[in-house]
Amino acid sequence: MLKFVLFASIFVYSSHVYRRAEDTITEKKEDKHFVVGLLPYKGFDATLIDFIQKETETFYHCKVVVLKPVALPVFAFYAARNRYKADSLLIYEKSLVSNGVDAIAGLTSKDISTSKDKIPDWGVFGLGMCPGEVCVISNYRLRGASVSNEKLKERLIKVVLHEIGHNLGLPHCTSNPDCLMTDAGGTIKQVDREKKWLCPVCRMKLVTQTF
Repeated sequence: MLKFVLFASIFVYSSHVYRRAEDTITEKKEDKHFVVGLLPYKGFDATLIDFIQKETETFYHCKVVVLKPVALPVFAFYAARNRYKADSLLIYEKSLVSNGVDAIAGLTSKDISTSKDKIPDWGVFGLGMCPGEVCVISNYRLRGASVSNEKLKERLIKVVLHEIGHNLGLPHCTSNPDCLMTDAGGTIKQVDREKKWLCPVCRMKLVTQTF
């Protein structure tokens, strides 16, 4: 009986801690007025922007503003693979960060890549500084002939929230494969598997960040 009471007490306490963590995340974002600027690169589907804005504001309890569309910088283009270097796009976006915007999330329909281990050019869904002020997301690899618009939006918002999570200081999650911050490893199956949800471990990490 004593063991049952002890277990119940721990469960109640843990639930209270996680609920408090979520409340603290909300308070910190709202108190600091954390602002994310969505930067659509020309050619990105404008009908998706309002969706991304609302979903991001709801998930991270932050303010999201939409910046004026810009052309992809020529210096970021990798002609050998007909795509853009994500690292170069981050450098470009960093030059655009200004007062009133804490982080910029670039949105493109073009394919993007970065280096990974010994692979010099690895195609990715997105890339973000951790922690940092910039990230970039591409819907190029999220699309497909049989992919509905709803499935595309579901995949896209997960990647957007994942990269902004990196900006907020969250590393890849190794605690729960369903967590939004799990490394996709370049596979769309992981994006589809994960939930639009932060595991308790990542939520607690987010609480400790300074915005």
